[in-house]
Amino acid sequence: MESEIHRVQVEKLVAGGEGLARLKDGRVVFVPAVIAGETVDIQLVEKKTDFARALLYGIVEPSPFRRLAPCPEVARGCGGCDWQHMQRERQSSSKADIVKEAFQRTAKLIVDIPEAITLPDSARRTTVRMVAGADGIVGFRGADSHDVVTTSNCMVAHDALNELLSASVLEAAGEVTLRVGARTGDIGAWCHEGQLSASLSSSVKRGERAKVREIIAGHEFQVSMGSFFQPSPEAAEMIADTIVAGLDDLGTEGGTLIDAYGGIGLFAGCFAHRFDELVVVENSKSACGDAIVNLADCAATIVECSVEQWNATSADVVIADPARAGLGKAGVRALLGAQGSVFILVSCDAVAAARDVGLLAANGYSVHSVTALDLFPETHHVEVVSVLTKS
Repeated sequence: MESEIHRVQVEKLVAGGEGLARLKDGRVVFVPAVIAGETVDIQLVEKKTDFARALLYGIVEPSPFRRLAPCPEVARGCGGCDWQHMQRERQSSSKADIVKEAFQRTAKLIVDIPEAITLPDSARRTTVRMVAGADGIVGFRGADSHDVVTTSNCMVAHDALNELLSASVLEAAGEVTLRVGARTGDIGAWCHEGQLSASLSSSVKRGERAKVREIIAGHEFQVSMGSFFQPSPEAAEMIADTIVAGLDDLGTEGGTLIDAYGGIGLFAGCFAHRFDELVVVENSKSACGDAIVNLADCAATIVECSVEQWNATSADVVIADPARAGLGKAGVRALLGAQGSVFILVSCDAVAAARDVGLLAANGYSVHSVTALDLFPETHHVEVVSVLTKS
């Protein structure tokens, strides 16, 4: 770390959650834990030819939207929530700004997003991945470190998970995923490393194959501990509602739906009444097993295969919900084979969303709408739902 202190003004926040400022020599510098418009003192920790990275040394002129972190674990170094220094309403507008800039810079598209749609305060995360040191007390990694910051009460976690954290979870050092069915009361624990505590309640379902049930939009879904699921039932419903709004706006109903990267069959299950045929494409064996159960009463085909290696069948609508890296060229190439008249992309990274939409636009699709969803309050993460139509 440089000993010299630089004073800069934060121009804006960018994808990844850091602030962008400029040094006196014109180089861009990225600074964490700041808000657009603030004047701050920084210390450089990384220098490149055209940019630098820094640590925040002090706030000279704070934003009116700055606040003390409401969670005491942040002061102890917990790295789980990187935007707690910012008021919630400012978090939502900042996320919308990040998505707009990503689309303008990466896809060369101007999109209108007034503000990210936010979850109610009562919506808490139902899945957490935690670690423990030799004493077995679980917590989260510290900011930019491998240190364990122990916690028995996480501000953004569901009450049932916090109740579990108040007791012993692991015997010693290890890593564990905890999940609760907020609307069913099911609780599961999957120990990746180490050993679950012998004192853990017998009501906790154990292991990668343990099943937790959750209810989304009136439908019950089985979710294995080894399967991906949205951060909360409210988050899942917010994505589904955004997709429905797009389909309603376009008057789209009937025909075949491809649910690519379909996981446990969430979207296929929510929209089964709307389409004649459903095709779920998913690479995870665990998730495919869940999808078979969840879609047993539907006209659904489950394809256990990587989307990028799949020979797409024709469809009327394609919904794709890839991992953070996005579709990329291979995913776009594969799904273009479906020739869907409507393509709905659910992205958990603004830059990946912009890149993928740009690739689709270059292949005959037009942007109908782009919506930013704030599914991860207190963090920089933003979900983006893009609705496109075949030109």
